Amino acid sequence: MKHIILCADDYGQNTAISQAIIDLIQKNRLSAVSCMTHSYYWANHAKWLLPYKDQVDLGLHFNLTDGERTSSKISTLILKGFFHLLDQEQIEKEFQHQINDFVTVIGRLPDFIDGHQHIQHIPQIRKAILNVYEKKLRENNTYIRCVFNPHVFLHPKASGFLKACVVQLTGAYGFKKMLERRNIPHNSSFSGLYNFSDANKYADIFPGFLTEIKDKGIIMCHPGREAYDEEDRIAPSRALEYLYLQSDLFSQACDKNEIKLGRFRD
Repeated sequence: MKHIILCADDYGQNTAISQAIIDLIQKNRLSAVSCMTHSYYWANHAKWLLPYKDQVDLGLHFNLTDGERTSSKISTLILKGFFHLLDQEQIEKEFQHQINDFVTVIGRLPDFIDGHQHIQHIPQIRKAILNVYEKKLRENNTYIRCVFNPHVFLHPKASGFLKACVVQLTGAYGFKKMLERRNIPHNSSFSGLYNFSDANKYADIFPGFLTEIKDKGIIMCHPGREAYDEEDRIAPSRALEYLYLQSDLFSQACDKNEIKLGRFRD
């Protein structure tokens, strides 16, 4: 039996996403939720999570690419982050600000940290995150999502192969080694990347995530109720993920692969 964390990202981005995630929590189809505390909706939507804060892990989805205070292209963050051209002090302040927004409503520090568009492993950004971690999160034993997954290079025909390769080649392995050296809790493995344009095949793609994931690994997902949102380019994909995750096909795939969903500390 493999015990894994199934984490829904982007909670609080809009109502359709938050409502879908709450529904999946109620149906025991998720074990972690990653929250966008910079969002206009966060203060209100966060209250919906309070009855479940001891049922699932609640984490911070650190965001620098889509917000009112900070909005940079991921390509810009990668390029500047590698050459240490970002304002690290400002990144640390923004990270702390988003942590504070989390604590204000949830009433505790986040169970885990990850990054929107996987920014947490970009060299200069990870340095800022780890600086704040040592000051604010170490005593809480907060875990950090590690996206290192060497298996992606073995499947060039898989959906999202190029995207997965970019994620791996922009600092994932280096970040994993840093987490190990600093004895910071993190997941054993990671999966869930695919091309959102292939979401109509999600029922065929997802079982592959279950096959490759290791015990105490994290699979990310992006469910959302069907809704029109011109600012959410992957809204149609979210709806298809949501339909699958609440279906019998999902539970059957978990049973076949001897998967049990749980929190990181379980």
